Amino acid sequence: MTEEPPPHAGPAEEAPFTLDEIVDRAGRRIATALVVAGALIGLAIYWQPPPPRYQMIASGSQVLRIDTRRGSIIACEDGQCGIVVRRGQHLSSRPPASLPKPAAPALVPAPTATPAAPAAR
Repeated sequence: MTEEPPPHAGPAEEAPFTLDEIVDRAGRRIATALVVAGALIGLAIYWQPPPPRYQMIASGSQVLRIDTRRGSIIACEDGQCGIVVRRGQHLSSRPPASLPKPAAPALVPAPTATPAAPAAR
């Protein structure tokens, strides 16, 4: 004899949705998707790396370093550096009337070669 398995007592077939229920479900899913997308965009903006603190500009033997957080500018030329603009100062459109002239480098005489003594025999 063959026994057939008992029928499963699963959920009863659901009735088809009405138009109101379909619209309601679609509205809820769209609203949920917008909220999740907004949260992801907010997290992406929050987790982005900060902008660089320094910017460099070079031209020939001159180098300018700009601190973007404090607003100061440091200039270097030929191994000498100085602060051009401090925090809270502004760049002027014209340079000052009299700039100090750089000091001339000291001249050092070239070493002279001494003649070698004749070798002893």
